[in-house]
Amino acid sequence: MTEVKQERLWRPEFIFLLAINVINFSGFGMITPQIPRFAVSLGATLAAAGVLVSIFSFSALVGRPFASALGDRLNKKHLLIAALVLNGFFTVLHAFIPGIGWLIPLRVIHGLIFSVSGTLAIALSVDYIPKSRIGEGVGFLGLGNIIGMALGPNLGIFVVDNFDFQINFVVSGLVILSSGLAVLLLRYKASEPMQEKSPKRRFRLSDLIAIELLPNVLFVAMFMLCTGLVNSFLVMLGYDRGILNVGVYFLINSLIAVLTRPTIGKLVDRKGSAFVILPGYISAAIGMLIIGFASSLWHLLIAAVFVSIGIGCGLPSIQADCLKRLDASRRTVATGRYFIGLDIGMFVGPLAGGAIIGAFGFQTAFTSATVLLLFGFVAYLIYSRTKIEKTTD
Repeated sequence: MTEVKQERLWRPEFIFLLAINVINFSGFGMITPQIPRFAVSLGATLAAAGVLVSIFSFSALVGRPFASALGDRLNKKHLLIAALVLNGFFTVLHAFIPGIGWLIPLRVIHGLIFSVSGTLAIALSVDYIPKSRIGEGVGFLGLGNIIGMALGPNLGIFVVDNFDFQINFVVSGLVILSSGLAVLLLRYKASEPMQEKSPKRRFRLSDLIAIELLPNVLFVAMFMLCTGLVNSFLVMLGYDRGILNVGVYFLINSLIAVLTRPTIGKLVDRKGSAFVILPGYISAAIGMLIIGFASSLWHLLIAAVFVSIGIGCGLPSIQADCLKRLDASRRTVATGRYFIGLDIGMFVGPLAGGAIIGAFGFQTAFTSATVLLLFGFVAYLIYSRTKIEKTTD
């Protein structure tokens, strides 16, 4: 009886936090694809717009290690509420900046706050996932993020096209703020039975670095660089090529994730990470290549299927591996290292993408992403075989 209870995944708290992730990322998704357009409307070039997107990710990258260290020492619920409320507030502030010069410091501060809210939202949710079902549980958490990032961009496109950027920032901020206030309703104690008790530790450098997870960080970054490229420039690619209703791409991406994520999570728990990560690199590479040559909405929708399957295989599998490799007392550190990989990708993707698109065009940028993913396939193949040999020895 007790054993079955411990293996239960769909606890009310887990479902509640999954819903919070959907709401939070819906708000975040409303502004993410619009930032380059907003920057260009203020007088920035495409390359400069890419830099502005990357500044946010770089700030998040800097903040993640400290967010991880705090999360393992202080009350995650209280920290998450504060971070989401501030996140919503600084999102709304975008609507009131007078010029491009103000956007830079605002993106820096916003990125730091987002690093805290994103890390803690996942780390807090993981506290309610049984260790034997980490892969499955993390897959569903990632699914919540994907659903939010499918709904958000479409809502953002609708608001900007029918109203303006300012209204979009205000609505987005209020959505994020509502998710923070909703966390007040969560039943949570720092001494939750799900958590393994461990004595309080002194702050150590390993809490910021976690060297054993550095390969995972790089593999995540390769996937996320391509996601950053799509999120930042797909809408502009649509305008450039005369492709209407580009927002449907994000809906198809989400739908495929809904259909595949549960199966992928179970495969990770049963077969291991390499079994799904390697096909993930190939699938994502095919999708990025199709986007590079796309001339119609149907091309983008086919690409959405391949990219969704690829990212769905790669990211949650690597995240589950991070969580399994560190003990329960360092869950926030493991989550933070995973998110550092996301931030590196989201930093480099828009930065490099903006520069390449400005100089050579959209096709070259997305083809370059394809090459990077194929390199990731080879690198992970070597890494996984090395890991197996070490385990055998």
